[in-house]
Amino acid sequence: MNNIRKTIIAVAISSLLASPFAFAENAARSGVRAVNTQTEDLKRQIEALQQSINALQKQVETIQQENSDKATSSDVEGVRSDLENYKYDQERQYERKDAKSTRDTTIYGTVQLRYQAQSEGTRSGNPAPNGERYNTFDVPTALLGVRGNLYKDYVEGKNLEYQFSLSYGKRANGTNTADFNLQDAFVRYNFLPTTDGLEGNRLTATIGQQLLPFGIEAQAAEDLRPTINLATAPAQLGLFNRQIGVVFRGDAHSFVDYSANYRAPLFEYALGLINGNYSNKLDNNNGKAVVGRGAFTLPVDYASWLRELKIGASFYKGSKLVAGAGAVNLDSHGRNDIYGFDIYYNHAPYGATYEYWQGRSDYAIAANSTRTREARSTGHTLTLFYTFGDQFFNSVKTAAKFDDSWPQSIQSFYRFDYFDPNRGDEVSGIRGHGRDTLHVHTIGFNWFFAETTKLQFGINRYRYMHETDEQKDYTEVQTQLQYTF
Repeated sequence: MNNIRKTIIAVAISSLLASPFAFAENAARSGVRAVNTQTEDLKRQIEALQQSINALQKQVETIQQENSDKATSSDVEGVRSDLENYKYDQERQYERKDAKSTRDTTIYGTVQLRYQAQSEGTRSGNPAPNGERYNTFDVPTALLGVRGNLYKDYVEGKNLEYQFSLSYGKRANGTNTADFNLQDAFVRYNFLPTTDGLEGNRLTATIGQQLLPFGIEAQAAEDLRPTINLATAPAQLGLFNRQIGVVFRGDAHSFVDYSANYRAPLFEYALGLINGNYSNKLDNNNGKAVVGRGAFTLPVDYASWLRELKIGASFYKGSKLVAGAGAVNLDSHGRNDIYGFDIYYNHAPYGATYEYWQGRSDYAIAANSTRTREARSTGHTLTLFYTFGDQFFNSVKTAAKFDDSWPQSIQSFYRFDYFDPNRGDEVSGIRGHGRDTLHVHTIGFNWFFAETTKLQFGINRYRYMHETDEQKDYTEVQTQLQYTF
């Protein structure tokens, strides 16, 4: 490059030195006019020469820049060594610290931590010793599960999903040991596309052990139930127990408001065939139970005050094994039917739910009887809500914020719970039946202070229609922290 530069400069100097002699000779021969012409030619030559020098200079700078950008062999080896170290570190982290599965898997769980105290009189139906106050810390629920896809349909979303969970449970004999019991264990197939947005209809089939599609509260998972205590009627009738079988669920004609992420199917339905012998048990007779539900939601605009007003009806028709004295089976196909009606209204910040149950079940007339009779039970539960805070505003929930910054709210509620297990005293001598109609009044609140965590508080007043030494009115105070993940 230095030789090229020297050659350009020599040519320029030679041209400039030769120019005066040529100018003098031409001036002597041709006069002033020729001198002007020669001067113009000389200027053009100098301009052309300057352009050539500039072009060559740019080429030199380009070549120097290209040479400076080229990495040396030591640079390449250094980058290669850093890359290998990074690959090793990532593989080691994945092998030692990441949970692995052959299919898409999500871990979830629910834990409840509770303290409760009861007034003198009873301890959940049993007399308190010497009239002492009864209070305790408790862990009523500790559930751990996994869910995911066994087959993922990328075109239409007709996925095959699964769910499996175990739940901690205390021993009924009062020992200081506990068990982990199977809760959910099912696969679910989507018959209709799920990739068509919120407007599309849905239809699924769920096979295995699962919650029953009956009413409102009975089919809600543990983390979604509104109060600390369960409604009395469905708890006594066994509707909170998971059952083994196949259940079809679906909906049609949905009203959608994308601005509020709101979807309300006009009609929802469910129909299932199950063993009817509660969870984690084989069927004890040849009969199967049929369970079904239908619900209708008012087709109103999102801004309407009747938004999300839903009316539903449910039924459970099954059979049971009726046992008599000395474990003698009196009837292997005794009646065990339940009917229900419910109203759901949720228009934040206020809402209300009402559920009615009627059960018809066969029992032995008395402990030593060889005959059976049908016992009829009735239950009502009314719950009223009002929420203070910002959590129900979509504009607040969707605003940019840190991950753990969550709009807080307090949901106050009142609940009236009624249950008569034996209308007309058709059956006597059976534990849990007789003139023990129960009224429960509850006031409390749910404080949602994190996305998956809430603090619950409730005061329950239990009143029996017929008090006995073992069944007296009492007041209960409860506090519960519930978190999910």
